[in-house]
Amino acid sequence: MKPAQFILTHSGATIWLTDSQSEMRKPLSLGDKRLGLSVLFACGMEAAFIVFLAVFLFIHADPLGDGMEMVGVGFAFMLIFLPFTLPALILARSGRWLVLAAGLAALAAFVYFAFWLEVLSELGLPKA
Repeated sequence: MKPAQFILTHSGATIWLTDSQSEMRKPLSLGDKRLGLSVLFACGMEAAFIVFLAVFLFIHADPLGDGMEMVGVGFAFMLIFLPFTLPALILARSGRWLVLAAGLAALAAFVYFAFWLEVLSELGLPKA
C-alpha cells in the first residue's frame, strides 16, 4: 500500500490527493463477475414482477369496486423495490459490496413471494 499524498497550501490547509477511480478499482474475479451478473438477473426479474403484478391486479380487480387492489403495486414498489431491489441493483452495477447486494436481492425475492401469496389470498384466488 502506497502512502497517501497531500499538498500543504500557503495558508496551512492540507489537500489530500486521491487516486483516480480507475486506479482504485481492481478487476473483478470470475466468481465476483458471476455473482454480480446473478444479482443483476435477480433484480431484473424482481422489476419484471412489479410490471406483472400491475397487469395481474388490473385484470383481477373488481370492476364495481373502488380500485384499492392497485395499492398493492405501490406497496410492492415503495416497501420492497426501493429499499431492497434498487440498492442491490446499484451495488451490483458498480461491482462493489456484491455479497450485500446478493443478500438484499434474496431478501427482496422472499418478501415478493410472501406478498404474492397475500395478494392471492386477498383476491380469493387459489394458490396453486
